[in-house]
Amino acid sequence: MWQILQHKKRLANSRYITGINGLRTLAVGGVILYHLIPFQVPGGFLGVVIFLVLTGYLLTDLLVQEWQQNGKVNLLGFYRRRIKRLYPALVIMLFATAAYMTLFQRQLLAQLRGILWSNLLYVYNWWQIFHGQSYFDRFANNESPFTHLWTLSIEGQLYLIWPVLIISLILLFKRRRRIAQALFGLGLLSVLLMAWLYVPGHDPSRVYYGTDTRLFAVLFGAALAFIWPSTKLRQKIDRPQRWL
Repeated sequence: MWQILQHKKRLANSRYITGINGLRTLAVGGVILYHLIPFQVPGGFLGVVIFLVLTGYLLTDLLVQEWQQNGKVNLLGFYRRRIKRLYPALVIMLFATAAYMTLFQRQLLAQLRGILWSNLLYVYNWWQIFHGQSYFDRFANNESPFTHLWTLSIEGQLYLIWPVLIISLILLFKRRRRIAQALFGLGLLSVLLMAWLYVPGHDPSRVYYGTDTRLFAVLFGAALAFIWPSTKLRQKIDRPQRWL
């Protein structure tokens, strides 16, 4: 609650969009079903794409609001808030899980040092790629409890570069429509890279884990933040629209 009050004080026009929780619920449901019954719900992992689109939208929307309100973005404040939000929980989870594995599941300790440092530096998805870690073979093997942290690494990488990218686009193009078009164009390049790197019949983990091949979802969400900023959305929605 304190973080919400601080956020509202920092951005006068900021609003909480409850419908986003509905989208997150659908995404989580798909991912959970995919992991419980992967062969019955093979498309459930697409919930990850929804999360990345929402990340791109919300992150960009907040940065644009701060730029419009203050004429600048407090980069140190931005990075401080992200570190406080993500890092303590990550550190506790990593070392608590490592301790549990050491005591009760020593067969999962292989390459633990690399897993820990790559997660602490938010490059775990690339560590998995360079070490040949397959996302899709894991259903037949002992699954590492750290496998799913690849998405958090992508998020950490985005937090590092996103303010610089958005500020640069605002200064370069100025008009919302042109910025949205630039973001959408970059997203198309990421889609084309994903299609180019994908080889039918081969393990697609490189495409699945890669920041470059996942960036399209974040860029499309960022483009939407310039087309439909949260401050311009209707405050009151009729009941039939809410159900829809």
